[in-house]
Amino acid sequence: MTTLDTTTLDPPAAGTPPPGPATVLRGRALGRFLGQLVRNHDQLAALSFLPSGSGLVTIPAPGTHVVIVRHPAHARHLLVSNQQTFVKGLDYKILAVLLGKGLLTNDDHEDWQQQRARVLPRFARRHLTPMGTHMTDAAGDWLDRLDRDHRDGDELDLSAAMMGLTLDVVGRALFGANISEQDTRAVGRAMTTVLDGAGASFNMVGVYRVLSKIRGVEFEDLLQIRVRHWRRAMKAIPVLDDVVDRLIDAKVAAGSEGDDLLALLLQARDEQGGGAMPRQQVRDEVMTFLGAGHETTANAMSWMWMLLSQFPEARVRMEAEVDEVLQGRRPTFADLAQLPWTNAVFHEAMRLHPPVPAFSRVAAADDVVDGTRIRKGSVLLVMPYLIHRDPELWPNPEGFDPERFMPGAGSGRHKQAFMPFGGGRHICVGQGFALMEGVLLAAMTVQRFRFDLLRGSKIEREVAITARPRGGMPVQLRRRTGAPAVE
Repeated sequence: MTTLDTTTLDPPAAGTPPPGPATVLRGRALGRFLGQLVRNHDQLAALSFLPSGSGLVTIPAPGTHVVIVRHPAHARHLLVSNQQTFVKGLDYKILAVLLGKGLLTNDDHEDWQQQRARVLPRFARRHLTPMGTHMTDAAGDWLDRLDRDHRDGDELDLSAAMMGLTLDVVGRALFGANISEQDTRAVGRAMTTVLDGAGASFNMVGVYRVLSKIRGVEFEDLLQIRVRHWRRAMKAIPVLDDVVDRLIDAKVAAGSEGDDLLALLLQARDEQGGGAMPRQQVRDEVMTFLGAGHETTANAMSWMWMLLSQFPEARVRMEAEVDEVLQGRRPTFADLAQLPWTNAVFHEAMRLHPPVPAFSRVAAADDVVDGTRIRKGSVLLVMPYLIHRDPELWPNPEGFDPERFMPGAGSGRHKQAFMPFGGGRHICVGQGFALMEGVLLAAMTVQRFRFDLLRGSKIEREVAITARPRGGMPVQLRRRTGAPAVE
């Protein structure tokens, strides 16, 4: 007889309401939920068919169960308190096939620990200052191109622009290389295709058995759509490989010198045998950071600019803060603490639009979460998107209110109430890098420009592992007047 691990949940933070009872999704609600999940480009729309509350939601399926996790106490149990029981799920395995076995996708715990030990020092605080200089150099070049190539009122796809800018940042700060505009466009298109394939495959495999039992769902047609996505994703991998190989070759030719992440990986030696990291492993790490390191931040910034266009008072306040603190000069790492409103705006954008709105874990053993039995093999979907919009945790959860993240405002907030970077031992190693990047790039941009959503445009969301604007984000570019002259 199997003995269940009945580890209790960590006590919630003060003021955090209890999760409420678990529910089982059945019948028509289940059919509508799954139909939306596979047919809609915005799978988050399917969440409207879930029962209200913040308790666990169980979706029965032949041979397994899917459990939706939408309360911070439950997320903490999976990611922190009992993390050894819950391992990386199918979404990571699919990404591993496409991007390789990098730090993000590796599910071998011992091997993963060695990888993290090699990479983590590069993101220590002492390294962030020089990284910040690379970020502002990339932003300065991008802003100069905008100034040179565009007039006031010109239209711009801000989503594509953010993808190019953040890829340039990753190239300079992590790999010590300036990625050409041609390669930037090629990598952006290829990574979008890869994530589309991964997202489509995860959605299909995750609900395959349940869908096959629902009348009216044309499963074979849906499967063919997913197969096409996967084939396109596989064809995009050589494009990424070409850029990654050239980055590695250039660094090796230069003697693997430098203090960037790629140099660190090439310099790393096995503690036991003294051997260098295999070329394939270096490739997988570079591929992971090249993709995850720019896609998520670009999406977070795109949503931030959209919100600032919709809430001009917040934008004016950001501009005033930046003008007062920087007086026209470039920001540095030391300025971050003096830009609390800019920081709060970026955080609030990630609350409303977490770059990765859901991720999975699989139960490696039987467990009990808040009185609900979780069988071995169950798939648990941790939903930052739902946690970030829980009305019991966030008053006016759909509203844009950066005050939530101003100094002192989050006292008593549950640690997992805000988790755009995941949590526990697998929390994103680059979260400090991403937060610094978002604030520095935002501060430099508002010194010179405003972005107004194109009148009549309707920004829709699509989810393919990450959540991004569907079809881009059309804006009108406006130069700021009356701001301190930028040095």
